[in-house]
Amino acid sequence: MIAFWGAAAVAVVVTGALIMVLHKARVMDVPNGRSSHVVPTPRGGGIAVMLAVVTGLALAGTIPWWVLAPSLLLSCVGLMDDVRSLPALFRLVAQVGVLACAVFFLLDDGAKAFGLVALVGVIAAVGYVNAFNFMDGVNGISALHAAVAGGWFVWVGSRYDVDVVGPVGAALAGAVLGFLFWNARGSIFLGDVGSYGMGALIALSSVFAWGAGVPALVVVAPLGVYLSDTAWVLVKRKRAGKSLTEAHRDHVYQRLLGFGWSHLVSAAWSASIAALGCVSVALLVDGNPVLAALVLAALLVLYLASPQLVQRTVLARKQAA
Repeated sequence: MIAFWGAAAVAVVVTGALIMVLHKARVMDVPNGRSSHVVPTPRGGGIAVMLAVVTGLALAGTIPWWVLAPSLLLSCVGLMDDVRSLPALFRLVAQVGVLACAVFFLLDDGAKAFGLVALVGVIAAVGYVNAFNFMDGVNGISALHAAVAGGWFVWVGSRYDVDVVGPVGAALAGAVLGFLFWNARGSIFLGDVGSYGMGALIALSSVFAWGAGVPALVVVAPLGVYLSDTAWVLVKRKRAGKSLTEAHRDHVYQRLLGFGWSHLVSAAWSASIAALGCVSVALLVDGNPVLAALVLAALLVLYLASPQLVQRTVLARKQAA
């Protein structure tokens, strides 16, 4: 537990200090067409999160560089993008290069690392890092999701005897909950430094667990909400002939805001689905993996359909009134 509490304490203190530093440095997130905030807000809180994760792991006496180093490297790419925007192609090449090298080292079989398994791992990792970045649009959403993922890794490490992912999960959960103390009130955002670093940390921990023999469904469980929301938005925009790169408000959490939901309620709904998915998989995967997959899929469908369900409820109430 020292990894959790140490990371949480560092995150609370450093994030508070960062707010003033980022204000003075004018590293600010200015509202645009995709934004859910209305006033310029400091971005770059991910610096505190990543520092807290490193501190928590150091206090626990274990620093898994095979996961941490690539995540920190992508955090640096994100920080550069926060300070001054980088070309999209540069960011993508950096992500693919860093994550491909990391996946190669994480998979324990050299022959397998060059095959289809590694390719799937790289695509999934790159996809998740970008999904994490796209989904980080309301106060609390990514901190809560990362807390769910961190808690899940603690359980996975214990259940499947993959010792290393447990401390990573504990440090991550503590760091993001410490950051949430400030982010919940809209005082600071993660920025790309946080979404790239945290996304990579979660993705690579999942790849390592998968390579260590943890069932794929268990590995995917905490990633499903972010991946499905992002993929569904891309599919809908492609079918509608809309640009895939321009700012939009088509994600589930953004649409729920349009119906009057607050940032934290929308974020909590999203994280709750992720948590329920993890719990369902934990309870069912050993005895009936097919049922576990179906329950997880049903929860994701419910999440994607929730804006339509809320809209119908709102219309019904208006008609009744």
